[in-house]
Amino acid sequence: MHVEEFHYRLRWRSRGQRPGFHAGVQRGLGFEYRGLAPLAAAGDPRRLDLRASARDPLRQLLVRLYTQPAAVPVHALVDLSASMGFRGAGRKLDIAADFVAALGYSAFRTGDPVAVIGCDREIRPEFTRALGSARGAGHDIAVRLRAHEPSGDGAEALLDAAAALAPRRSLVFLLSDFYLPLDFIDAVLAQLAQHELIPVILRDSADLEPSGFGFARVRDAERGGERTLLVRRALVEKLAASSSAHDGALSRRFAAVGARPLTLTDRFDAALVTRHFYG
Repeated sequence: MHVEEFHYRLRWRSRGQRPGFHAGVQRGLGFEYRGLAPLAAAGDPRRLDLRASARDPLRQLLVRLYTQPAAVPVHALVDLSASMGFRGAGRKLDIAADFVAALGYSAFRTGDPVAVIGCDREIRPEFTRALGSARGAGHDIAVRLRAHEPSGDGAEALLDAAAALAPRRSLVFLLSDFYLPLDFIDAVLAQLAQHELIPVILRDSADLEPSGFGFARVRDAERGGERTLLVRRALVEKLAASSSAHDGALSRRFAAVGARPLTLTDRFDAALVTRHFYG
C-alpha cells in the first residue's frame, strides 16, 4: 500500500534532548551557531576556533557552540464516534486512516516518535499505539480504522486521552468531524493547551447536502434514532445555517487557544497538510 508523506514544522523550539529535525534549545552538534565559550567550560575541542582564541584578551582557547536540532513527540487523537462512519462522498474514518498512516511514515522520516489514541466512550486499545519510532508506525491502526464500523454515541474518552499525554510540549493532531457538544470541545482544548494543537476537521461533502427534495429517512449517527423528514428548501437552508453557526463557534474556540485548524473534505490530501505548515 502506497503511503503519502507530508511535512510539518514547529512554531517553537523543542526542549527534547533526542537529536532530530526541529529547532531546539540544547547545546550540541548542529549548524545553528550560538556563540563562543572557553574550552575549559565547553569541553569539546572539535569546535576549537583558533582565530577567536588568538583575539581573546584573556588568551583562552575558545570553541564554537551550536544548537542541536531536536525531536518532538507527535500524537494523533482520533474520534471514533458513530458520525465518523458516515458514508457519503468519502467516509471520514477512511480519511483518518490515511492521515494516521501518512503521519506514522512522515514522523519516522522526520525522526520524531509518534503515538495514536483512538477514542469513543472509552480509549480503544486496538486503535492505540504507544509513543515510539517505526517506519510503519500508523499502518496497522490505519488498516483497523478502515475496517471499523463505529457505533458509539460519543467521544468522551478524547478528554481522558488528552489528560493522559505527558506534560512535555508536543505536536498534537486532533482528528474529528467535531460534531460534538461545544462545552465538551472546550474541555478537550483546555486539556491540550500546553501543546501545539492542530485540529484536523474531517468532513464529507454529503453531510448536510440532501440529494433531492421530498420525503427522506434520516438517521442520527451518534444516537441511533431514525425519523422521516420532508426535505424542503427551508429545511436545507436551516441545516446550512446551523452548520455554519457550529463552524463559526468552532473557529472562535480554536482561535482562542491559538490552534490552527486544518479541514480535509472527502479525502486525505498530503500536499494540503504540508501547505498548512509551510503556507
